Amino acid sequence: MARPNRQEERRGEILDAAIAVIERHDLATLKLADVAAEIGLTTNALRYYFKDMAELLSELALRSDVRFYDERLRLGTQTDDPATQLALTMAAGLPTGPEDAEWRAIWRAVLAAGFELDQRRDVQAIYHRQVDLYSDLLTAGAQAGAFRLASPARDIAMTLMSMEDYFGYRIVARDPALDRRTALRLMREYARLATGAALPDTL
Repeated sequence: MARPNRQEERRGEILDAAIAVIERHDLATLKLADVAAEIGLTTNALRYYFKDMAELLSELALRSDVRFYDERLRLGTQTDDPATQLALTMAAGLPTGPEDAEWRAIWRAVLAAGFELDQRRDVQAIYHRQVDLYSDLLTAGAQAGAFRLASPARDIAMTLMSMEDYFGYRIVARDPALDRRTALRLMREYARLATGAALPDTL
């Protein structure tokens, strides 16, 4: 049996392969065999790590915790300035551009969970963990005197997350009227109104 660290490494490789395959396939018809072929495994070998596509997609959706939660927590330690922390957090939540395959694949996997989030608490929690991250930043900024919140911190946090999600979708969908720079400008302007603080441009 492979050592646990090698198993985790292989799972990461499979998820990377799934991202590449999702870019070229209709998610509705995607099979484990497609992902297995991408990474040079048999379907049965891939089932050692993921029993079916539903499990693989669920794991891919949860991968957002690394990029959009863990990495953003780390960004918050790079500065003590609440306005800069908030600006960096917003910038890190958006796709890098229309070619951001990981962002696109993660959110396709999230959408694959369907429209019954009460039945998928794992996927439901992704959004709320990130809302909590924003809420904590806003609360800390207000306590430090850097922000004057116009609404409860969680309301502002949920609005920022909703903007982030929808703007991100428009960016990867190649909306010619909404690129990353425009999305960040709109989010900064809302944040200025909501916090009373001007945020730096962190594009």
